[in-house]
Amino acid sequence: MKIRIILRLFLLLLLLFSPNWTFSQVQKTYTIADISVEGNTFSDPHTIISLSGLNRGDVITFPYDAKLQKAIKNLWNRKQFSDVQILVDKISENFIFLTIKIKEYPRVSDITIKNNKKISKEDLMKVINKNRGDIISKYEVYQIEQRIKRKYKEEGLPFAIVKAKLNPTDKPDYFELEIEIDEGFKYKVKSITFVGNQNLREDDLKEAFKETKTKHWWQFWRSAKFEPDKYKEDKELLLNYARNNGFIDFEILGDTIIYDDNEKVVNIKIFVNEGKKYFIRNIYFLGNTVFPNEALLRRLDISKGEPFNQEKLQQNLNGNKENTDAMSLYFDNGYLFARSEIQEIRVEPDSLDLYIRVYEGNRVTIRKVEIVGNTKTKDKVIRRELYTYPGDYFNRSAIIKSVRALGLLNYFNPETLRPDVKMVDNTKVDIVYQVEERSTDTFNASIGFAGSFGLTGAIGFSFNNFSLLEPLKGGGGQLFNFNLEFGQANRYRTISLGFTEPWLFDEPTTLGFNLYDTRIIYNPIDLRRTGFGINIGRRLRWPDDYFRVDGGIRIQRNNVGSGYSSYYRPGISTEFTISESISRISLDNIFFPTSGSRFTWSNDLALGAVGIGTTDFFKTQLRFEINQTVMKINELPRVVLNVTSNWGYITGLKTDTSINPIELFFMGGTGLSSGFPVTPLRGYPDQSIGPRAGGKVLARHFAELRFAVSLDPMPIYFYGFLEAGNVWSSLDRTDPFNLKRSAGVGVQIFLQALGIIGFSYGYGFDKTDDTGQISGWRFLFHIGQ
Repeated sequence: MKIRIILRLFLLLLLLFSPNWTFSQVQKTYTIADISVEGNTFSDPHTIISLSGLNRGDVITFPYDAKLQKAIKNLWNRKQFSDVQILVDKISENFIFLTIKIKEYPRVSDITIKNNKKISKEDLMKVINKNRGDIISKYEVYQIEQRIKRKYKEEGLPFAIVKAKLNPTDKPDYFELEIEIDEGFKYKVKSITFVGNQNLREDDLKEAFKETKTKHWWQFWRSAKFEPDKYKEDKELLLNYARNNGFIDFEILGDTIIYDDNEKVVNIKIFVNEGKKYFIRNIYFLGNTVFPNEALLRRLDISKGEPFNQEKLQQNLNGNKENTDAMSLYFDNGYLFARSEIQEIRVEPDSLDLYIRVYEGNRVTIRKVEIVGNTKTKDKVIRRELYTYPGDYFNRSAIIKSVRALGLLNYFNPETLRPDVKMVDNTKVDIVYQVEERSTDTFNASIGFAGSFGLTGAIGFSFNNFSLLEPLKGGGGQLFNFNLEFGQANRYRTISLGFTEPWLFDEPTTLGFNLYDTRIIYNPIDLRRTGFGINIGRRLRWPDDYFRVDGGIRIQRNNVGSGYSSYYRPGISTEFTISESISRISLDNIFFPTSGSRFTWSNDLALGAVGIGTTDFFKTQLRFEINQTVMKINELPRVVLNVTSNWGYITGLKTDTSINPIELFFMGGTGLSSGFPVTPLRGYPDQSIGPRAGGKVLARHFAELRFAVSLDPMPIYFYGFLEAGNVWSSLDRTDPFNLKRSAGVGVQIFLQALGIIGFSYGYGFDKTDDTGQISGWRFLFHIGQ
C-alpha cells in the first residue's frame, strides 16, 4: 500500500516538472477575445481596461506574459486599488476571455477632528490633505497620524498623541476619517545641569546648545521651549563644542529628563566624561610640491601648543569665508582637483601630531566663459564685471568675486545667481554664469500733502540699466534719470536731469553729469540754486579692487532771499566746488547685504577763498557700514546684523564766510518734506534735531537686525533698530555722547516700478530741539535705503 502511494506521488511530480509539459504551456498563444471588469464600485470599467493597457485583439502567451504583468502594474500605480488580479474567464480554441478583478480603496465620507485646541481645524486640514470623496488607504491613515504629530512638534507639543481611524458608514465603501488628539503639554526648559565636567564651564556648555535653553525673565528674545528632536541635535553641537576646545574624547554618558506636569517644565541633567585636553605638537604637510610648507602653514594659522580645534582646522585648511585657507592656494591657481587628508596621531599623554597629505592633481585652465539668461543686459556689461577669463587658470576666488560683482549691479535675482563649472576634460573647464533678469528701472508719479509745502506732486523716472545707443531696449548699464517735484504756491520746486556712464571706453572709469534747478521756501530759508556738475571716478586695484576714487566739479548759482541765521546771508552768490571721495564696497548685495562692508570718505571744497566764486567752505563726511549674517534658514542667510556710523563736518574758510544753507546738516524724520538733504533719525519729526537753520557737525549711528521674508520676486525684509544721532552748531559745542536715541521696527520693500520704499514705527526717547518735548512714537514712510 505504501509503495503504491509513493509511486503515484513520484509520477505526479514527474508530470508537473516535466520540461516538455512546462514548455508547451508557456508557448501557447491566444488572442484576447474580450475583457470584463469585476469589483468596481467607483471606477468606470472602460477606464480600468484602458488604464491596464490591454485591448481586444492583443496576442498574449498563457499562463505567463509580460503584457499581463505590466497591466497589473499599471493598475497598481494608480493607487486606487487594494487588490488587482487578471483571471481567465474561458478559453475557446485560440481565443481567451479575461476578467480584471479589483478591490477599490474606500472613499472619505467626512473628516472629524476631536480635542484640538492649540492648532485650528483649518491648519490641521492642510496637514491632512484630504477632502470628502477622496480615496484613502490604511497606509495613508498612518501617514496622516505622523504628519499631525510632526505639526504638533513644530508647535512645541512633542508629546501629542494622535489616533486616526476609518469608521464605516451607512453608505457602502464610504468611511468617516476620525482623528482623536491628546495634545499634551508644551514643556519649557527650567534647568540644565552637567555632571562630570571638570574643565569646561557649565555656562559654556549650555551656550553650545542652539535650541534647548533656559530663559530668564529679561531674555524676551529667547525661547525656552523643549523639543526632543532639537534637543538631540543640540547634544551633537555639545560634542562639537567640546572637541573644538581640545577635548576630542569628550562623550555624553547619559542624560536624565524630569518632566514636571504641574509646572509644565523639564529639568535636564547630562552626565559627561571630558577626557584629556589635547594640544597641537607638530604639523606636517606631505605630498605638496607646488607650494612650500611655510606657505601652507601660514594659511593654516594654527600654532604649536594651542588646543586642538577640529572646526578651525577644517575651515583654515579646506575653506573659510575669506578664502584665506591653505587649499585656496591651489584652488586659486588652477588646481581644481586638489584635496587633502588629515591624520591625527596621538603622542605623549596630551598631544597630537597632524599629518596633512595633499593630492595636488592636474592644473586646469578655463576654456570659455558663458553667460545664460540675460534677456536685457548685454553680454559686454556682464563680462566687464567678471574676474574669470578664457585661457586663465581656474580660480575659485575669482568666481566668488565675479558673483558678488554681478550682485552689486542689482540687475539680477540674487537667489538664482549661481556659477556652474563644467568639465571639458581633465585639463579644461567651462564656466557658466546663470542669471535671471529683474527690472531696476523706477517710475514715479504722485500727489500728496506735506506740512511744509502744502499740496505736493512729483513725476520722474530712473533708468538704471540704460543704453544711449539703444534707448528703447536698454541693457547698456548706463544710468539716466529725470525728476520733477513741486509744492503748493511755488514754495518748493526742483527739476533735475542726470546721466552716468560707468565704464568709459570699456575701462572701469565712471563719467557723469547732472543738471538741476531748485526753489525752496521753508522758514527760515528762501533759496534758489541752479547748477550743473561733472564727476569722474575709477575702480582701483590697490589696496584691493573693492576700492575706488571719485572726483567732481560743481558750478552753482545761489540766490538766498531771506534768513536769520549767521551761517548764511541774503543775496546772490556763485559756487565753484571740487569734490573727491574714496570708498571701499565689498557688499554681496545692495538691497539686502548679508556680508561685507562699505566705507566712504568724501570731501567738498568751495574755492571762494582763492578767488574762484564767492562761496567758500570745506565739508567732509565719513560713513562706515558692516554686515554680518546671524542666522541661516535652509542654508540661505536670512537674519543679518547691520551696523552703520555717519560723521559730518563743515566749516568756512574765511571769517566772513556765508555757507549755502543746503550744505549744512539737518536731522530728524525721513527728510522727505524739506526739499533738501536731511539725515534721517527715526522716531523724531522732520528737522526736529539740531539748530533749525542747520548745523556744522553731525553724528548718527544705528544698528538693525534684519530678517528677509523674500528676495524674489519682490524683495522684502523686516527689521528692528536702535538709533542715535545729533547735530551741533559748531565743533566746540559738539558732544559725541549727547545723542538723541530711538528704537523701533520697520519694513523695507523693493518694488520694481517704484524702487525702495519702507515704513518704520519708532520711539524717540529724548526731547526734540524745536519743541522741548519727548518725541514718543512716530510712524514714518521713507524712500531709499
